[in-house]
Amino acid sequence: MSAFEKLRKARLAKLELLKKAGINPYPAVSSFELSEIAPLKKDFKKLAGSKKPIAVAGRIMAKREHGGSVFLDIFDGSDKLQIFLAKDKIGEVSFKLFFETIDIGDFIAAQGKPFYTKKNEPTLEASSWEILSKSLRPLPEKWHGLQDVEERFRKRYLDILMNPKTKEIFLKKTKIVQAARSFFEQNGYIEVDTPIL
Repeated sequence: MSAFEKLRKARLAKLELLKKAGINPYPAVSSFELSEIAPLKKDFKKLAGSKKPIAVAGRIMAKREHGGSVFLDIFDGSDKLQIFLAKDKIGEVSFKLFFETIDIGDFIAAQGKPFYTKKNEPTLEASSWEILSKSLRPLPEKWHGLQDVEERFRKRYLDILMNPKTKEIFLKKTKIVQAARSFFEQNGYIEVDTPIL
């Protein structure tokens, strides 16, 4: 059995653990009222001062375990945010389930209070969490990413996720195409698709 097959088998076992716990690993919507991370980080000082609970969702990009607590970096497409989960804050049962079933690449939602760590890192101290989508395949290795150029072109979704420069290029390209379309539309031109060989 290859390393990939072993990893997939382990993730399928974790998927079954979630189901046995009565949790849908692929819910249609989150039960939290979610906010986008980028605007939250702009107003983070104000939010941290108010201690008002907020909720965010995203893909786990990094996971650091420290005994009875876990630090995560989640990415929602707009920005990254650090999440802090502690056994005494979310409860032993919930923490154990998280510890046994959640991997890098999974999509989760977390709700809690914003604060700054000793290193001045904007962080959400979670009071509760929920799975949004269990990933059955691993993300590319953090430091090496996608090295094969052909694979980068075939798997654009991974290239955009793992390579910020690629994402920046796509965003710029989108803005250029939108500006050109807008210019021609304002000047009475009609867009026509022609056959491409």
